[in-house]
Amino acid sequence: MGPSSTNEGTAQAIPASKGEVSENVLSPADRAVLEERIAFAFDRSDLSQEARGRLLAKVEILRSVPSVTLRIEGHADERGSDEYNLALSSRRAASTLRLLTQHGIDATRLETVAYGEERAVDQAENEVAWALNRRAEFQISAGRLAYQ
Repeated sequence: MGPSSTNEGTAQAIPASKGEVSENVLSPADRAVLEERIAFAFDRSDLSQEARGRLLAKVEILRSVPSVTLRIEGHADERGSDEYNLALSSRRAASTLRLLTQHGIDATRLETVAYGEERAVDQAENEVAWALNRRAEFQISAGRLAYQ
């Protein structure tokens, strides 16, 4: 079941009661892990061992906090046509979603979006910038956060 219309698309902070952490509360540390980016090699959409490790850490949190949903955003560097980069970033988001669902996360808790090259984190035209721009980002699209 999706979020109610009063909190759709937002995460709300709620206090944990008497030191107990509810299974529907996301801590700031868990939020940081869920929002951590993963990187891709040039012209690739397969997941590196490092990316798989980061995704498996997300799986554990998603299992323990079932109210959280994620938007997976695929990105590409500027090399290649707009159409190619949009398709590549879509494959990157899809491969990320596939790993999460293969490890038991319900696909209804995940959504993907592809941005191609349009949301570069570094505008420089060099290998360092291109490597930063080849990524998947994660946005928490629903759930509850704990006070820290």
